[in-house]
Amino acid sequence: MLPTPEDHVAISGLLARYCLTLDLDDVEGWVALFTPDARYEVYGRTYSGHDGLRAMMTAAPGGLHLGGPPVIELLDPDHARTTRNLQFIPCEGVARSAVYSDELVRTPGGWRIATCRCRFLTPNGLADRPAR
Repeated sequence: MLPTPEDHVAISGLLARYCLTLDLDDVEGWVALFTPDARYEVYGRTYSGHDGLRAMMTAAPGGLHLGGPPVIELLDPDHARTTRNLQFIPCEGVARSAVYSDELVRTPGGWRIATCRCRFLTPNGLADRPAR
């Protein structure tokens, strides 16, 4: 099911804010993009709820997040699935490329991320951890 033009704009904006809030080190703004019970999977770990997301981001390295446009599949009027790519260029260290799979829900405050799974591009395909 294709999203309406309004939903496409809103979801694309949500995911653009995902990258921008990270680049601006706006942890609270980033956490607000998620539902209160959100789940985030990265590096083989799962972080749950706003407190878990906040703790994860407080410990994460800074850098530039370059997100590609999302592929959006509307599951029903209030649920969507997205797939998007992202290039992370850390302030120090090696750049990483990833593919994100998201489940979104429409809330009274707009679209929010309910689940997010980050998998890294490696020579052997997608993996929960980047290649070393």
